[in-house]
Amino acid sequence: MPQIIVTAEVNDVEEWLKFKAEMVPTMSPVASDGASYVAMNGSNQVASTWEVPDMEAFQAAQGSFSPELAAAAKRAGMIPSTMVVYIKK
Repeated sequence: MPQIIVTAEVNDVEEWLKFKAEMVPTMSPVASDGASYVAMNGSNQVASTWEVPDMEAFQAAQGSFSPELAAAAKRAGMIPSTMVVYIKK
């Protein structure tokens, strides 16, 4: 199963961490959660790892956020334009 890392900027790291419990079910149709990471330098950069059973479905979801996913990202304070996805090779 492909593994990915998603990095992004968030408005508030602590709020993003609290929101994880809500984001996991929102992402569950296209990915299962691995772990969350925060920048050691105290910036608003965060990362999360995911296992993706269907990469095409994940890419479709990322390319056009569903209303639920867009709302969840907004509540988490994510800045979608800063997202970068890395795949394990």
